[in-house]
Amino acid sequence: MVNQEHQDGNAVAPAAPAAIPPLSPAGASRRRLAGLGVSGVVMTVASNHAMAALVCKSPSGALSGDLNSQRPNVVCNGVSPGYWKNHPSAWPAQVKTSDKFSQHFYCSGPLSTISCMQILNKQKADKNNVAMHILATYLNVLSGRITFLTPQAVLDIWAQYNTYGTYTPAGAKKAWSGSQLVDYLSATMS
Repeated sequence: MVNQEHQDGNAVAPAAPAAIPPLSPAGASRRRLAGLGVSGVVMTVASNHAMAALVCKSPSGALSGDLNSQRPNVVCNGVSPGYWKNHPSAWPAQVKTSDKFSQHFYCSGPLSTISCMQILNKQKADKNNVAMHILATYLNVLSGRITFLTPQAVLDIWAQYNTYGTYTPAGAKKAWSGSQLVDYLSATMS
C-alpha cells in the first residue's frame, strides 16, 4: 500500500482494513470444501452464484472448476438432516421414516438395523455423521431439492464410502475422508 502525503509534506498512514464478518455455517462449509481437491481452482469470489456453481455439481464436476457453466435447470436447495428429522411429512414417497437404512443403502453391522428416521440422530456407528448426511442428500435428490445428483449417484457415493471408508470423486487423485465428504454434502444444504 502506498502512503499519501498531505500538502504540508506529512505522510498519511494507510487506512486500516475493514473488519471481515465471520463466515456463516454454509460459508464455512464451502470454505472447507475448497480444500477437498478443488484447491486447484483459485477463487476470490464473493458471489454466491459462483460458489453455488462449484458446490452444486457432482463431486467430479466440482473438480473441473468450470464456474462458467450455465445449466438453467440445476436446483441446489437441499435441506439439512435436521429438517428431514423435524418434517417427516415432507419425505418423498420412496422412503418411509420407518424403513431400515439398509433398505436403501447397503450396509452391515449396527447401521443395518437402524431406521431412516433414527439415522438422522447421531449414531456411534456413524463416524462423522456420513450416513446422516447421505440420507439427507438422498431425500433432497428424491424430493427435487437437488437436481445435479441422481439417486443412483448418492447410492454410489455411499457404497464407495461404506466399502473403503473414503470417497474418491471420478477424476480425483485424493480420496475424501468422512468429514470431507460431510463438508461437501453439507455445502449443498441450506
